[in-house]
Amino acid sequence: MANYGVLKGKAVAFKRDDDDDPHSEVLMNVDGASFRIAINVRSSRGPTHQRLVEYLIKHDLKHPIVDHARKLGTGWHDLTDGREDGAAIDYIRSNLFRATEMKPMPHFVSGPDNDLFEYVEDLLQRAIDDSDAIIYAFGERWGPEPGKRDQYFDFTPGAGVHLIHMNQGGRGDQKKPYRDGALLFEFPRSGTVSGLFIKFQNQVWHTDERDATPLEGAPAVPVQPIPPAGTAKPWPVVAADSPYFMARIVAAMVSPNAGAPEFVTILNSSGDRLEFDDWQILDRQDRSDRIAGAIDPGHAATFPLSGQGAMMSGKGGTITLLDSRGLKVDGVAYTERDAKTKGRPVVFL
Repeated sequence: MANYGVLKGKAVAFKRDDDDDPHSEVLMNVDGASFRIAINVRSSRGPTHQRLVEYLIKHDLKHPIVDHARKLGTGWHDLTDGREDGAAIDYIRSNLFRATEMKPMPHFVSGPDNDLFEYVEDLLQRAIDDSDAIIYAFGERWGPEPGKRDQYFDFTPGAGVHLIHMNQGGRGDQKKPYRDGALLFEFPRSGTVSGLFIKFQNQVWHTDERDATPLEGAPAVPVQPIPPAGTAKPWPVVAADSPYFMARIVAAMVSPNAGAPEFVTILNSSGDRLEFDDWQILDRQDRSDRIAGAIDPGHAATFPLSGQGAMMSGKGGTITLLDSRGLKVDGVAYTERDAKTKGRPVVFL
């Protein structure tokens, strides 16, 4: 992906396309210039029965990426430096949400309030109706295309952003961490941000740190076919044997009192006793502390950080838990505001 970044501006209108590669098309105004945002609501790759989409609309999103994005001016911003760009998105590594929060959704089903087109359009209409609302479109920029009119909104020159979805973990994806697409909707009057995240069913949740390709031997959900008629039945978005079901980070001391250690509290959410031999806690810079011990099902334990490995940041950051195979088990994020609360742990739901 040569032109990864984020476009910040105002949503003006939207349309559906109805071809073999369905998108919700959004017209954005950015300082008087027009851009089109192409949101995939179904995969275009492979036979129809494999074109499944999973999505998440997360309301009241609080994350360091949101804090960084708010500081950007309107217009296009390159985010090509990976984790060094505070606003770059990675569905696996940024800890914006848990994989288990995503839901399978057909792009179109007869009737109200039951398909991805409708859910996306409800959010877009809210942003259009609110004169103060701001949209952040993360993905790959195309254009400007001199002399070429946009095929949906008839402006010139043609320009926009696409790949508004996960861009790793599948065959033919963009092969780099921190290149995932998304839409963030900021509503200043309420002080809230909503995020739209889309993933294709063939993409996996464990990828290589160098090129974001699927890790060999990591758990993956089998391909689930869509029936030739009727509504697709829900399919699992995370493999049953995934380490995501083993444990959760439930709290962390981000800003301890003087002389006290930073720590992370982990809950055993599985049905088995967990042995933590050679597990790791990582911060956003991939500095790590190795942890050891055991937790019974339904119990939690607190692990102090050494001060030599993973560290909390006063500007906000992420905390990631890896098992002995190096596979992600869970991940959370805390904001700069969280880090200002001294002597009280941040609790993650």
